Amino acid sequence: MYDLLIRGATVSTGSGATRAADVAVSNSRIAAIGEVGSQAAEVVDAGGLAVMPGIIDIHTHYDAQVTWDPTLSPSPALGVTTAVMGNCGFGIVPSPPPLRDLIMRNLAVVEGMDLDALRAGINWEFQSFAEYLAAVRRRAPYANLAVFVGHSAVRTAVMGEDASVRKQPTSEEMAEMKRLYGANIGETSVPGMEPDTISKYALNILLDFKPE
Repeated sequence: MYDLLIRGATVSTGSGATRAADVAVSNSRIAAIGEVGSQAAEVVDAGGLAVMPGIIDIHTHYDAQVTWDPTLSPSPALGVTTAVMGNCGFGIVPSPPPLRDLIMRNLAVVEGMDLDALRAGINWEFQSFAEYLAAVRRRAPYANLAVFVGHSAVRTAVMGEDASVRKQPTSEEMAEMKRLYGANIGETSVPGMEPDTISKYALNILLDFKPE
């Protein structure tokens, strides 16, 4: 017996074609599509409705919102089942406590987020990238998540206010950025990227602004 049976839907598999079919679910996975019988713990009549694969949204900025809103509103209501965060080089980790307000001001200036909402909403129960991922998992977000390590976030964590006004990091700062990247991605270095390359990459991502 299936856990869930969605009956009589117009099913789209993503190929462009559609067909009328039932969809059976067991253990949170699609078990069958087609004429699948009627034995299920729950049956949903989807006549006149459409069923489709979940949308993967590759460009979101839920990095802060997910710490207080596991629903990731409004994306799941629009069919998104996987969201990619940390885009544009921005995020909220690494987050040294003295720089957290600067991190929020960066998001307010570049991404148009409400600064008061960020200050009131973010639950700073993390500092490192690993701690952030653990905190997000505890929130049990409604969608699957993939999280980039934001280069501008790393620059800010290392260079502070200078990250937005001084183009070149010192050799010590560059070494610390590489160390943070290695810690974030589970490596001890950044494979295939020399310091000059990383610095130029940083300049390509970092916008020419200074948070107010």
